[in-house]
Amino acid sequence: MRVGHGAQRLEVVAGERMGGYADRSQGVRSVLEPLEVHVVTFADEAHRFALVVADLICVNTDIVELIRAAFLELRIDSCWVAATHTHASPEAGCVPGGSPTPPALGERIVDAAVAAAKAAVVDERATSLGYTRAWVAGLAGRRNAGDATPIDVPVDAIVVSNEETVVGVVTVSPVHPTVLPADNSDVSADLNGGIRRVLDAPGRWVVAATGAAGNISTRHTRQGRSLNEIDRLAAVAANSLELDAARRSQPADGTIHPPASRVIRLEPKLPAEVEAAMAAVPPAAIQADARSHEVFEQGRRIARELATQRRVEAYDVEIQAVSLAGITLVAIPGELFLELGESIRGAAGSDVIVLGYANGYLGYLPSLSTPPTYETLVSPVRLGSGEQVVDAAVHIAESVRGGEERT
Repeated sequence: MRVGHGAQRLEVVAGERMGGYADRSQGVRSVLEPLEVHVVTFADEAHRFALVVADLICVNTDIVELIRAAFLELRIDSCWVAATHTHASPEAGCVPGGSPTPPALGERIVDAAVAAAKAAVVDERATSLGYTRAWVAGLAGRRNAGDATPIDVPVDAIVVSNEETVVGVVTVSPVHPTVLPADNSDVSADLNGGIRRVLDAPGRWVVAATGAAGNISTRHTRQGRSLNEIDRLAAVAANSLELDAARRSQPADGTIHPPASRVIRLEPKLPAEVEAAMAAVPPAAIQADARSHEVFEQGRRIARELATQRRVEAYDVEIQAVSLAGITLVAIPGELFLELGESIRGAAGSDVIVLGYANGYLGYLPSLSTPPTYETLVSPVRLGSGEQVVDAAVHIAESVRGGEERT
């Protein structure tokens, strides 16, 4: 298999709206660290697949389709586009159910993705793929108000090697990159940028993506809200990965089983469900710190706005999977809870990596057992939607692992 990498800076405009927080009113002030768009290409004799990872709060389907169309001219047969979900980036249409990408931002995203893809194709070299996973303590925990119990979270990595050394790494961490505070107005890749810095080495490129992070963040583990704290937490994650000991999963032919997909229909929440959720305020939300309580109240406001829309049409959601020389990636176009992401891996195989915020943005995907939280309040879909996503993801992952493409 041939693998290549390219990266391009994503330019921002002073004053443009920032995304990530419902109560954020200030626009972009300056650049704390440049935002980037990374492209990794994987090619065999029959197919070239590109993974695009952009330092954005989200990507919607309109920008995904524009990038895919542009990539066809570069002889890229298929591609995925994922956001790191940094909350220190321009607003890209990250609202429940998704929305159009602001045109000026969209143009810059496409231009950066094309430039990075051209560099990746030129950079392609014969390599082998490996996979490693680390359970990391002290990095993150469940972010729900009142639940500060420390947990170990899994960080996955695809390791690209030649015969002598590691030449590339793609990490996937199930953690909201929200070290910087809501009143920050300087753009940054946040935690994912820190992971790139920590793992960077001469002759090695690094891409840092985000997984099933819907209910996981650094809320209870961070010791500050600065760039130094980003790098401290990033080191906790990155230094846990044993890159040189990565298990090589590549079969002899190093083949790609092209992306397969399955569209499922998720029902919107009924107004009665919204009212019931808003009335069932858990004690933890009342007893929480001021900021957590404020966020919960924002969730109730957004839930009311969703209820007034009275949407009756189901949301069509596309779940996708691709097999890269024995390593299976699953793309989820929304915010899946960590437990559900692990359910996919548990059912579909230990070589499965769940990528969140990819190929679209629906919002939070709650499970049947999720209590009233900010995440369930602002979700546009009914409880149990998360389990529907899991079922579809397992099915499609198994299909590409067997080499059978289904749509």
